[in-house]
Amino acid sequence: MKRLVCAFAAALTLAGVGVGTTGLPAQASRTVSRSETAGVYLVVLRHAPAASYAGGIAGYPATTPAPGRRFDAERPAASMYRSYLLRQQARVLARVGDPLVLYSYTTALDGFAAQLTASQVKTLTTMDDVLLVQPDSVVKVDNALSVPGSRVPDVDTPVGLWRQAGGADKAGRGVVVGVIDTGVSPENPSLAGIPLSSSTLDQSYPGFSGTCQGGVSWTPATCTSKVIAARYFVRGFGRANAAASDYLSPRDGSGHGTSVAAIAAGNRGVDARIAGQDFGHISGMAPAAGLSIYKACWSAPDPARDGCDTADTVKAIDQAVTDGVDVINYSIGGTRSSLGDAVELAFLNAAAAHVFVATSAGNGGPHDGSVQHPSPWVTTVGANTHDVFQGGLRLGDGRTFVGAMLSDRSVGPARLVFAGAAPAHGVSPRRAALCYPHSLDAQRVDGAIVVCNRGVTSRVSKSATVDQSGGSAMVLVNTQPDSVDADLHAVPTVHLDETAGNAVKAYIARQGSSAVGTILANARNATPVPAVARFSGRGPSSVAGGDLLKPDLTATGVAVVSAVAPASSSGQLWDVESGTSVATPHVAGVAAVVRAANLSWTPAEVKSAMMTTAARLQGSNGPETRGAGELDSGSVLRPGLVYDAGLTGWADVLRGEGLDLGGRPGTAAADASQLNQPSISVGDLVGRATVRRTVTNVGSATMTYTVTTRGLRGISRSITPDSLTVAPGRSASFTVALTATRNAAYGRFVTGSLTWRDATGHTVSSPVAVRPELASVPAEVTGSGRAGSTVVDALAGVTGTLRATTSGLVGASPLPLSLRPTGFDPQHPTTSPGTAMETLTVRAGSRAARFQVSSRQPGDDVDLYVYRGDRLVASATDGSGDETLTLTAPSAGRYRIYVNANRAAAATAHTTFTSWVLPRADQGNLTLIPSALGVSGGERFAVRAHWSGLSRARRWWGYIAYRGLPSVTYVTITPR
Repeated sequence: MKRLVCAFAAALTLAGVGVGTTGLPAQASRTVSRSETAGVYLVVLRHAPAASYAGGIAGYPATTPAPGRRFDAERPAASMYRSYLLRQQARVLARVGDPLVLYSYTTALDGFAAQLTASQVKTLTTMDDVLLVQPDSVVKVDNALSVPGSRVPDVDTPVGLWRQAGGADKAGRGVVVGVIDTGVSPENPSLAGIPLSSSTLDQSYPGFSGTCQGGVSWTPATCTSKVIAARYFVRGFGRANAAASDYLSPRDGSGHGTSVAAIAAGNRGVDARIAGQDFGHISGMAPAAGLSIYKACWSAPDPARDGCDTADTVKAIDQAVTDGVDVINYSIGGTRSSLGDAVELAFLNAAAAHVFVATSAGNGGPHDGSVQHPSPWVTTVGANTHDVFQGGLRLGDGRTFVGAMLSDRSVGPARLVFAGAAPAHGVSPRRAALCYPHSLDAQRVDGAIVVCNRGVTSRVSKSATVDQSGGSAMVLVNTQPDSVDADLHAVPTVHLDETAGNAVKAYIARQGSSAVGTILANARNATPVPAVARFSGRGPSSVAGGDLLKPDLTATGVAVVSAVAPASSSGQLWDVESGTSVATPHVAGVAAVVRAANLSWTPAEVKSAMMTTAARLQGSNGPETRGAGELDSGSVLRPGLVYDAGLTGWADVLRGEGLDLGGRPGTAAADASQLNQPSISVGDLVGRATVRRTVTNVGSATMTYTVTTRGLRGISRSITPDSLTVAPGRSASFTVALTATRNAAYGRFVTGSLTWRDATGHTVSSPVAVRPELASVPAEVTGSGRAGSTVVDALAGVTGTLRATTSGLVGASPLPLSLRPTGFDPQHPTTSPGTAMETLTVRAGSRAARFQVSSRQPGDDVDLYVYRGDRLVASATDGSGDETLTLTAPSAGRYRIYVNANRAAAATAHTTFTSWVLPRADQGNLTLIPSALGVSGGERFAVRAHWSGLSRARRWWGYIAYRGLPSVTYVTITPR
């Protein structure tokens, strides 16, 4: 089978994805588009790593931990198996010349990070032992933003999480939360502890084997009863690339990791003051839990190069599981489009070892499809607002405008000055309006409330400019639709939206020097909370065809008061942070409390308890934005029923996505919609679909549950049975039949919920998302002969008329090539005895382009590389002699296509190269009978494609499109 590989421009869409004989996903093979100059790659082998190895190799007993137990790296079985994996890795490395290895992974992954050339990468991608080859990359922490928001929610209530757990001193006791981030500042009061002895560590966290690694401004004695272990990983990022202000140690150089750690498991009831303002008592979610720190994110001299190198973060995951953590918090960016990513696979094996993993959904909202970490074995967390920080501006004419404000200090009445009307000497009014540093005339703004436009410079730098110029307060105004943000400013500041901002500037223009205003720290409006934060990453996820719903849920992630590192925060111990990065540790901390109270619960059951008890959010956002809703910590310990999933189900989903883990538990490739998880998503409902779920009673009494549904407009649903009686510890199954009706919104997700309730108040609610499609059509059909026909057999999703049109057929003559195997440098492409190059001009409006090679010998390996100008836009390199690349709606321009023989069964690879471009105008030689099809939902239909008058010297290509359906059917005809 062919594999489609892409490294493409945004304007290009690829079609016809296949999977090669090695089982590598398309993303894995992108690694070949690198130069022969050595680069770092992550190589994942097919053996189960120690975290999920369940036995099966003679002489090597299972190493995966029993339910409720930590992974124990010190067991003889684990040591033996690790040695076995390292020997297998050494054999693979020897086959590519023993390159420099940065890290070996044996617990969460079986693999290594190494310096490799493009030819070494190519060799590895064709080896049966290799599952994945992925280029190393640097991703960002999901940086804290400053946006309007909330304090850390109070969980210490009579019905709250701590009370149910036995009190704050038992909330997370004995549980270790591993934080992979920028390090930690352990002296912060939120993270302070007493000196730690080895006996205390053994007694409090039996089986945990983490250590306290020394480094700059850090010694093994730095760890305490709160920060019980700490390590750092920098080989991937490079010591030389770290900023001098950062620390080559677990110490936090930016403050992000300190904030995350404190939210997850900081001490209880710590007084927080910022710039003299009292923010009351703050607490971590699991104050009795221990923290193990894994620093894998670094500051660079250029802030744009800050980040987390994948080789380092994967090693941090591997080490965290090896050490025996119970929970991992990962507030770091990640993939949006693949389950077959090294980080996601490392988390798969961590979850198989009973480690709960919380990941951030990313800050890419409000754009659809921006959610990160799409894997079902992690809990992906979005951000929501809570009690907003607000203030207002009252004008001299009595009008008041409410916006975002963090300060508790009112100012005025005072002169109201527009910064653009008060430029310093030699400064343009536009620059002054943006309140650039040193842009204001101090005499004109002294003592005044200054109105500054948002944009270009940071928000807080504008208030610093006002302060330095003598202004008493600032009004920050948007100039276009955007969020309003509560920041910690140098002077009291209220941030207004563009409508209010325009009104304020119009008032100043009318009143001139007599314009006055008052900053009101206590002004409020009826802003609905909690609501999904604008920046929060959201679905629908493209992974598994939309059959996986992400994010899973949201948590408080806006204007959270938390600990920071003084070195990076002007000496401050606290700051106000926002982003999915601070929402995620709320979930990680609650997971620690749940884990302490229920050692036997699997990570999937903990996730289920959070999702099915989540609270509703304000606004009309569906589950593709909010997931199950807002984390409700007061209900999570009493979910009633839970949905469980594990490695077997996850492995089957991966097989369905074309990634076979090899030798793992499981049965066969499975549709992700059938995974037993507490959400239901069907990304391609064609007529009718049935999903099955199983729930387990984790309560103490036999209960009967009845079901209700909400939403899902245009979708008929039937739940069988509609009531469940489940004894404690027992399970029951049900099915949900979904059918699209005539008034369904075809091609778009329809959302709703399914809820089970018992007589005692348990409410077990699942978000549901369904995307009905008009039809399911084949991606390819073929035919032969100068004249003839072929049948397109498809499945209808709607009852009515489906109309089809054609494009093509376009003829192309196969070009014979004889190539002697040589290497190829994608960064510096050139022709050689082993590489041929063809050029092609694509005109504006072209519908599609296809490039294809076909070798005569089974042992040949011939690759395709497509460039537009000097940019590599696509490649196909799956290790076979047959490759196909299809670009839909390609950008106009001149393309160069390189055909490279990487390997040949004989001295020379004999292959043919064919290319087609479908113009905007139809060629008229492909017709359909009928073109208007009467179809019935859930039933098959057929359309016959006819052609005639084709030249035998050419191969012909075109496609059939269907009105209202994004899919097309490509047609290839070979005359005889």
